[in-house]
Amino acid sequence: MHPTRLLRTTSFRLSALYAVLFGASVLVLIGVIYWTAIDALHQQLIAAVDGEIAVLVEADHTSGASRVAEAIGRRVASGGRFTAFYLLQDAGGAKLAGNLPAMKPVTGWTELPIPAQGDSEEDAADGYQLLARGISLADGGFLLVGADTYRLTELREAILGAFAWGLAATIVLAVVGGAAMSTGFLRRIDAINRTARAIIDGRLGDRVPVRGTRDEFDQLAQNFNEMLDRIQALMDSLRQVSNDIAHDLRSPLSRLRQRLEAARAKARSAEDYEAAVDQALAETDAILATFTALLRIAQIEAGTRQAAFAVLDLSEIFRRVAEIYSAVAEDRGQRLIATISPGLTFRGDRELLIQMLANLVENAIRHTPAGTTIALDLERTAGVVVGRVSDNGPGIPADARAKVFQRFYRLEASRTTPGSGLGLALVAAVAELHRICIELADNGPGLRVSLRFPKGS
Repeated sequence: MHPTRLLRTTSFRLSALYAVLFGASVLVLIGVIYWTAIDALHQQLIAAVDGEIAVLVEADHTSGASRVAEAIGRRVASGGRFTAFYLLQDAGGAKLAGNLPAMKPVTGWTELPIPAQGDSEEDAADGYQLLARGISLADGGFLLVGADTYRLTELREAILGAFAWGLAATIVLAVVGGAAMSTGFLRRIDAINRTARAIIDGRLGDRVPVRGTRDEFDQLAQNFNEMLDRIQALMDSLRQVSNDIAHDLRSPLSRLRQRLEAARAKARSAEDYEAAVDQALAETDAILATFTALLRIAQIEAGTRQAAFAVLDLSEIFRRVAEIYSAVAEDRGQRLIATISPGLTFRGDRELLIQMLANLVENAIRHTPAGTTIALDLERTAGVVVGRVSDNGPGIPADARAKVFQRFYRLEASRTTPGSGLGLALVAAVAELHRICIELADNGPGLRVSLRFPKGS
């Protein structure tokens, strides 16, 4: 993977931005720690020097300069590395005591270089400064007390070193982390791009791999795959419709042409022509009805009818269909029984739901003999609303139940009855639009069609 491509990724840029923000926050934090620690140690040194001066001045007031010189001598002779420095001079500028060389009296706070204490490298104090305070004594002498600032300098260097290492680690981790994140990001994006390119090239069966991490990329991949499944299903449906139209509409068009040719060749009177025209019109109406049904199914499958969804009284829809078709069943010598639980609701398209239910009931009436009992039920079972259309007629063979929802499919026993074979295809399209699970089962005897409505709708 080319490095410049990594640098152009959004994830790498976000990582760099976070690194800058984190570095700035580290800088502020280190600055606060730096100034707080340095100031605290500086105040400690000032307090220590002021304390020593107060003690020595008190000794001068009570016992004179000789007692101060003795006290300074004891402090200087304590051994080890000197962290406190002293200078006591008389009024003439002569050094009386201390571990600092004689100097011109300077009152107040000042910084002085620390002189080397001894010949060894360990005792050398080069490079450090002395924070000192000088005062004039009552007899005209001069007293200077100082503290070594090497701890202050070392603390400053330690804090700055820690900041440098922390900033360097932040930059390195940001670069490495950004590169790692960008590499993973690009791999997932490349997988989507490869799948999209495969779809463009005509390989509709390719899908984006899902890792099972349930992150946003997995959700995107799942949605993308569902979209591709839908597109593939629509393409397959389009091819199937084209084949079905070419196969199933060829016969009625051929019959229409033959009748028109026969009328032109054999008709001898106006009555013959009128009869031929009537037959042609009837055949044309059947063809137009078939095309209307196909267009309606295509519209439903496209999902455009979802805009008309509303919360409906499903019980009232079942009752209305039962009332409409009870008289139709009675005219054919059949009986329609409705058992409908009240108050059941569902969110959907009222017109399409009525059409779906009407097609199922009409299909049961049309393909069962006189004396058949048809049941229309609606109930809530285990928290799920279930509707059923069942009969005790001849039923549908088990191997044909998966095919009856295909366009233009008709059982051999049904080919002599009027119809185009699109009624159940329309039922399947409406059920899919509303996410209704539809099942065909043996009613022992007869057929039972179950409609399981989704929860939360």
